Order: sequence, then C-alpha cells, then structure tokens
Amino acid sequence: MSEIPENLKKDANAVIRYQETSITLDDFDLMTTYERVVITVLNRDGMSAIHPYAFYDDDSSIKEIRAFVYNSNGKVVEKFKERDFTDMSASAGDLYSDNRIKAIEYIPVKIPYTFEFISKTRSKSTAFLPQWNPSPFYGVSTEKSVYRLVNEKEVPLLTKKYNLEKFGATIKETPSLNEYIIENISATEEELMSPHYTQFSPVVKLALKQFRLSGQDVSISSWEDFGKWHNEHLLNDKGELPQETINEVEKIVAGVVDPKEKARIIYEYMQDNTRYISVQVGIGGWQPSPANEVAKLGYGDCKALVNYTKALLKTQDIESYYTIVNSGEEKRDIDEDFIAVQGDHVILTVPLENENLFLECTNQQIPFNYLGDFTDDRKVVMITENGGVVNTTKAFSPDENLQSISAKIAIREDQSIGGSLQQVSKGIMYGDRYELANIEYDKTENYYKNNWSYLNNLTISDINFDNNKKEVVFTEEISFEASSYISKAGERLLFVPNVFDRMEYIPTTKKARTQDLIIRRGKTYTDTVELTLPDGYEIEAAFEPIEMTTEFGIYTASVESINATKVKYVRNFSYLNGVYGKDKYDAFVDFINAVTKADNSKVVLTRK
Repeated sequence: MSEIPENLKKDANAVIRYQETSITLDDFDLMTTYERVVITVLNRDGMSAIHPYAFYDDDSSIKEIRAFVYNSNGKVVEKFKERDFTDMSASAGDLYSDNRIKAIEYIPVKIPYTFEFISKTRSKSTAFLPQWNPSPFYGVSTEKSVYRLVNEKEVPLLTKKYNLEKFGATIKETPSLNEYIIENISATEEELMSPHYTQFSPVVKLALKQFRLSGQDVSISSWEDFGKWHNEHLLNDKGELPQETINEVEKIVAGVVDPKEKARIIYEYMQDNTRYISVQVGIGGWQPSPANEVAKLGYGDCKALVNYTKALLKTQDIESYYTIVNSGEEKRDIDEDFIAVQGDHVILTVPLENENLFLECTNQQIPFNYLGDFTDDRKVVMITENGGVVNTTKAFSPDENLQSISAKIAIREDQSIGGSLQQVSKGIMYGDRYELANIEYDKTENYYKNNWSYLNNLTISDINFDNNKKEVVFTEEISFEASSYISKAGERLLFVPNVFDRMEYIPTTKKARTQDLIIRRGKTYTDTVELTLPDGYEIEAAFEPIEMTTEFGIYTASVESINATKVKYVRNFSYLNGVYGKDKYDAFVDFINAVTKADNSKVVLTRK
C-alpha cells in the first residue's frame, strides 16, 4: 500500500498495480494468451474492478488459472488453484451455448487488500485478439500495463491506436512483435454525457488479416472481402424455406403491389410467428440458423431471425441485407477504418428506390421500420451480394423526437387538483413509452405515481393507450386526482401550472469538466395545459413570458387568460444534439438550472 504513488490514490477506488497481456501466435490459426493482473482495492467500490475468470469453448482451453489475495502488508492470506474455480456456462440467458467460464467469487474479510489473478488460454480461433485497454474502469488508476503480441510467423496484422501519445506510452512495432507499455494513469471520474472511452483513454485494437474462426480459415483486407466471406461461408444455403411457409407468405401479400407494404406485412408475419432466444454454439455465435429451422421451431437469435426475415422477403423478390451493428444507447459506430469482425447485433436493411428500411427482428412488439436508441444513427456494415458496404442507420431529428402533453385541470379551493391528460410520444420518445401498454394495470399506476412523485396522494383512473404502429405514435390518456397541490397564503392560492413535465435533474458542476459534452439525441417537449380556476378566484399575479435561446436548446413558457374562469399554460422545450467543448459544460448546466427554475414558476390567485 505504501508503495502506491499518491497521485494514483487520488479519486481512486482501486489501483491496477500491474497488468500484462501476452499473446503468442503460433500461426494465423493458433494462439496462446497469458494474462496477469494485480489490483489493490482501496474501498468497496473498487471490488468491481476485479474480474477473476477465464472463458473457454470447443475451440479453446484453459491451461493455467490461479489467484492470490494479499493483505495491506503484502502477505499472502489466501490462494486459489484451478480446482477452486467454478466451471459454469458463460451465457446464462442463452438457450444453447457452448461458451463456458471458470470463475471465483471472493468476499474480502478486510479492505484494503490486493488481488492477483493469472490465466493462460490456448485457442484455435484467432478472429478476436484481446484489445489493450490499460485504463478500463472509471475510478481506477493504473501503475503499469503491458501488452505484447509475439508474431514470429509475421501474420499480417491490423492495428488501431487511440490516445497513446497523450499518455506517454512506449510503443514497439515490428513484423514479429507489437509491444505497448504505459505507466501512471490517474483515475478518471465518469462524467455525464461524455464521449465513448476510446475518445479519451489509451486503447489499442488489433486483428489478424488472416485468421481462423471455428474451423474456417478467413482472409480479409477490405469490407468487400468481409462481406463476401459472410455470404460464402456464414449465410450461404441458409435461406431455404418450407413450401408451406412460402404459401402462407403468398397468401398474406396477395393483391399488394407496393414493395414497402409487402415488406411491412411480411415483417409483422415474422413478429407474429417467432420469438427471440439466444444461441451461442460454435460458429453459431456468428452464423445464423437456417431459415427453415426457424420456420419449424418458431424461435431464433438475432442472426437467425434476420436471416429468416430476409428469406421471407426473398419469396417476393424483395432484396434485403444482413446488417451488422454495435448496439446500445451510446451510438457506437462500426469502425470503418478497422476491417475486422465487429459488432454485437444484426438487423435487416431493405433498400427501396427512395429509402432504406431498417428492421429490428428480435422485438415482436415494435413497429415496422422503427429503430429506437438501441441501434439508431450509427455506422453499420451491410452484407450485400457484392460484399460488405458501410451504411448509416436512421437518425431522428429533435423535432421527430417529440413528447406532447395536453391536459385539462381543475384547481380547487380545498387545494386539490383533478382532470385529464393526453400524452403523445414520437420518434425515440415512442420507444421510451410503448411498453406501458404491455404491463399490468397496478404497475402502470405505480409508474405514474413514481414519475410524478411530487403530486400528493395521486390517484390514476381511466388509463387508455393507443399504440399506432403504422404512424409510430404512442398516446396515453388518463384521469387523475391529487391532494394538497395548491399552497395557501392567507386568502391567496399559489400553484405551479406545469403539473406534469418538470425538469428535475440538475447536473453537477463540483469539479472542472475534463471531457466534451455530448448530447446524443435532441428532443422536443410541448405542453398545453388548460386550468379552470376555483369559483370566486382570479389571477392576481403570474410570471412574465419566459424565453431562453442557447446553443444547447430553446425554452419558452407562458400563462395567459382564456376567459374569466380559465387560463392556459404553454411550454415548449427543445434541446439539440451535438458535440460541445468541455468549456461549454458550465453554460449547459446553467441552461438546465434555468429550465428547472422556470418549470417551477408559480401563479397566484386571489378572491375577487
């Protein structure tokens, strides 16, 4: 403990004392990977940095695995041999999997402590070389990290390096050796709305241009090669369908001429007749099950369901492309400059004359040609008949990502409120809401109560949903009652007219920002609330119209009289997607603070 430099303890939950990854390539089809990591855990939050496990499957084996625990004085207090590791499936959620893992779960008696883990694996699949990420966790510093690839056969290699010079890495690259060493990386604190870690952390990606994957020898030097390999070895002969299925498709599209409408009908047929399961057996991690198997069994993983849908469309001469994507809200692109096996998901692209349709085939609930924040707006690789082609999925504009609230509310002298609300969601906002229609009533009611926790004794009734999949619009209609919403000050009543759509989260500015601010998806919120005043009351005071225009977005709010007994509250708030320098972060927080304050602006009523 005393040997750890003070700068590495600052803001750190754990310190990686030493990290080594050494890969020995016997040839393009065989490799040995040795890993050793020594981590000192400073507090309980640092325990998550310890990952004492190793994977294996039918193409790989674990040759060595052990671990040691040291106390704060450096004395070994516990040892783990291979027999102490639990051997289990590595994919608990998969229906079929031959991926396995050996792991231990260690619960410390006392913190701080140091954990050392050593493993050696041998693999006949070389499609995936471990990448070097010497700073892999937020809140964890690194004293020294070494990555070494010994390549005496000089198998052609692709490398891509990120931010190494910034961290003073030592780099050695020859035809037979790639070695990277880095020391003294301070702990990084996770920041709100920050870039993907490859944009600010040291990372090296490596891939062989010739490799073996589950018994197949593969050579790739372009995306065209990559796509041809998929077509010839992974997708070939996987598109045959039973005649019965072909007849059913012919029947449901009979009389339909428009190819987009045909595609919609076929897509919904696929949704109605299949369900998603995960399969990770052998090359099944990358190769889809045959379409006729999906037709018979009624289930498949993402690859199988995409291939099945592709086969269904082909019966109507509708072209479609198996499409590889990185999933997740972060919008990670397929790295166009790193031609290697990438991605963790597949979707289907249907190229029409004037547009590309993108079909998510693992979700039996979402609309045709709708991608939510799981796969929207990112680079993907389409596997076309001519090879791989990089494309981009649909991006929603701030105007398309719309949430619109219309409400009628009665303000009562007993300080309660009641009324009705309609909320319409489109674009990405649709994806955030449509599943409400599929949950139990009491859970729906609890959802609203949690969402509007500031409404006292909220009761919800007459909940109605309209999920318009064709227009991709989700509408919620509810009736509600809430007590003690109105404040009293003598003869006056005070209330906030923005009942349902308040900005409540305020980002922190405790520390100087270190990374750019990224707003990944712009959104628009519109609210129109008609408020009926209690008998005998009128407005004494209301806030002046509010207008804010910044580079991050626009906000307006106003209250105006409709007649002697009714007032209207109107709010419009939009923020814009974009990348903003770290020096703009405080201004962004100021904008959000101003929105939060404006959302809580009050109206004062007095007796006539």
